[in-house]
Amino acid sequence: MIVAGAGLAGLRAARDLADAGVAVTVLEARDRVGGRGYSLPLGGRTVELGGSWFTPEHDQVRAELARYGMSVRDYPPVRSARWLTAGQLRLGAPVPWHELAALEAALVRVRDDAERVAAGDQALAALSAADYVERLHPSDALRDFLLGWWQLMGGASPQHGAASDALDAIHEHGGLTGLLTCLAHGPLPGWSALAEAMARDVVDLCVGTAVTRIEHGDAGVICTTQRGEVHEAEALVLAVPLNCLPGIAFEPALPPPVAEAAGANAGRAVKVLMLVRGVDPNGIAVGIGPGLNWLYADTAEDGCVLVTGFGWQDDRFDAAVRGHVERALRAFYPDAELVDWAQHDWIADPASRGTWLTAPAGHIDLVSPDRFDPVGRIAFAGSDMARQHAGWFEGALISGAAAAAHVLR
Repeated sequence: MIVAGAGLAGLRAARDLADAGVAVTVLEARDRVGGRGYSLPLGGRTVELGGSWFTPEHDQVRAELARYGMSVRDYPPVRSARWLTAGQLRLGAPVPWHELAALEAALVRVRDDAERVAAGDQALAALSAADYVERLHPSDALRDFLLGWWQLMGGASPQHGAASDALDAIHEHGGLTGLLTCLAHGPLPGWSALAEAMARDVVDLCVGTAVTRIEHGDAGVICTTQRGEVHEAEALVLAVPLNCLPGIAFEPALPPPVAEAAGANAGRAVKVLMLVRGVDPNGIAVGIGPGLNWLYADTAEDGCVLVTGFGWQDDRFDAAVRGHVERALRAFYPDAELVDWAQHDWIADPASRGTWLTAPAGHIDLVSPDRFDPVGRIAFAGSDMARQHAGWFEGALISGAAAAAHVLR
């Protein structure tokens, strides 16, 4: 068998196949395993340049960590919040006092709309996040508050990402407060450590080996790599991000449901990890800033707090430029001192071409998992295609196990 992609989905599929006594070759485009799980040291800490958290419901992640003897880190409760709304930094309510009733009414409407989407209201779900918020007739401050929170679950700009991402998350995690309480746990040694442990159970792993052509039929599968190497097998688990499918030539072509979905992930988020002085730990900062819109201040160590900041793709903000990062940080924390920072450009990365799964506004059907049923001897896997917990590492693991079970049959 061949598994293309050594993220958590591909590694889970490869390990399950190997456990069943099947010879497996794993082809990975990057020079490392882990996919969008990517840990690096920063100031003596392990930080996550890709996905960070898993939720209390994510049993597969917890089981994998236990299998390899890895500890779970439980994140402490948030103790403070600040808001950047209508161009003003606020330390109390996110809107002026006379707008509190409108804020309360909007939050009730959002909660109710999350239930409507869960019940099948596809028209509501397909609205862009920006259009959805405008339907609430918000003030400037209320708009900035809501779109700042959109950033937490939506990996695209509010004009391009569908409202379904935030509304689904609200429903799945028990209401509005669930957006925050779901970010509860992480692997203490880092996601890369988990991926590396899983990879040790895979005998034949080829990194730096991008698949560029796949021929498939009743007789089996032939994969050709960027370097011209040819690998043949009875079946293939294709565990690459959705936005990487257009870079692979298929013969015969993939059926229309899959071909139409290729490249449809709207996820274009920016994530920056900052070591900072002058910021209180265990707090959040939400609103619309110059490049970052949702920030989490972690615990303090050696006089520094690790601040994780999220934004959406913006030509005016370059997370690799110190001055841009400092300006974005100080919009929320004016007295902060940036000591060091780290980031990875997932959008330009040819092995991802985007960030976590975000449905495109107006076309949420393009990322429906129903499109990714197996095609002949090809089974799809990855958090982008997962039937459960899509966009999370939990979904990656579940889909990898399902793909392995299919090709074994």
